[in-house]
Amino acid sequence: MKKMFWVAMLFVMCIANSYGQYNGECWVVSGGDTVYKLHANGNADPTVIPNLTQASAAEVNPTNGVAWIAISASNAVFRFDQATNEFTQAPPIERPNMISVNPADGTVWVAWLNGVSKLSSDGKQILAQVVPEGGPPNVETGRFNVAVNPKDGSIWVADARGPINRYDANGTQIATGPTMQEPKGGVTVDYEGNAWVADSQFNTLIRISPTGQELVKLTITSPFSPRVNPKDGSVWVVSEQSMLVNLTASGTKTTEVVEADGTTFPGFLAGRTIVAISVSPTDGGIWVADLVGGPAFQGAVSKWTKSGQQLFTNSIRQPTSVSVGFWEGN
Repeated sequence: MKKMFWVAMLFVMCIANSYGQYNGECWVVSGGDTVYKLHANGNADPTVIPNLTQASAAEVNPTNGVAWIAISASNAVFRFDQATNEFTQAPPIERPNMISVNPADGTVWVAWLNGVSKLSSDGKQILAQVVPEGGPPNVETGRFNVAVNPKDGSIWVADARGPINRYDANGTQIATGPTMQEPKGGVTVDYEGNAWVADSQFNTLIRISPTGQELVKLTITSPFSPRVNPKDGSVWVVSEQSMLVNLTASGTKTTEVVEADGTTFPGFLAGRTIVAISVSPTDGGIWVADLVGGPAFQGAVSKWTKSGQQLFTNSIRQPTSVSVGFWEGN
């Protein structure tokens, strides 16, 4: 967790390909100005995004390839259409730090300094806003995590001060989840509305039903970046920035990823600093963003099987954020 919040120049996301079947692609945003499309075999195709630096978050809509980029220092969110090269700035949003795309309608939810806001698919309007009440004025970027469910447009919002709530597509609260101590490790949601939420500081990972009922509660050391497989409800989560853990929907551990040659500590990726992951729903494997991996120890993106075997790695400088973008149109 320590390094993840201080490196804000490179962001990675795995998404489906445009219009239809997911073929295992992974999109990588590098240096805030270059997008790499990593194919299922790890080969990369670069695309330059003009006039963009110091991105703080980025995500690609899997249905049309539109990239959404947040720049916290500039209070700005940009929409970049790779098909037309159209570059649009959304209305100002204060210190945006996270984006969750709804591929069903192209809208996006943006977590910012004091809440979350919903942007129209063309990026020109703020359609809804959730600003939790109570507590002192917020000065903490990264306080909120948001994940949208494409099936109904609802969102789960985890507040680092404890509350976890579900809202409908218009921003109206419809469920209250259990309060955690400091749920800053991330939130992910499946198509049925169940959410996994991580509290990295207090070693807790929970699963919540759409109505807010706690279904699973686990003790995992420093969990973050939970990523659900929408096909079966299982989840991958990072522990201690070095271990990859796979759990069933009921919380049973099925896999701990081991070092590629199998000679180091079980479940521990020696010499690595994992900062984010993303699930590939077609095979249950994961893409891994490693801050110090690769031959030059400057960062790498790798793909691992569900059973914990590394398939390949691609040297990508300082990857720091991975987001799920799989969409099968239901």
